[in-house]
Amino acid sequence: MQISATDSIVGRRLRIFRVAKGYDLETLSAAINVDAETVERYENGVERIPPRALRAAADALKVSLHAFFDPNPAKIVRESQPEPPEGADEGVGDIFEVIELLEHFSKVKDKTLRAEILKFVAFLAGSS
Repeated sequence: MQISATDSIVGRRLRIFRVAKGYDLETLSAAINVDAETVERYENGVERIPPRALRAAADALKVSLHAFFDPNPAKIVRESQPEPPEGADEGVGDIFEVIELLEHFSKVKDKTLRAEILKFVAFLAGSS
């Protein structure tokens, strides 16, 4: 089976929705009845997620199937309204901003640049 750009997008969004919901790989894998390594392959776009597993993921993450394919990610984020993870601080910030940040950060491929971005965000977080 050949993996397409759509598979990569769906996988990236699966990761974004999972992280936004506060689920680890094991939690989502149990919800969709596959092992954590398989979920990781879906998220990395190296394996196509079957329709039944995608439906189960959408149900577990409380997003529509359309959210995995819509070309306007900002619209998806605003419509999906993921719930904050249990125990999240009130002052954590807007979950939609977090999801948008993850969406953009996941597109940065250079590992050195990613590390510098993380240091910069950590610096900013400490200076507020």
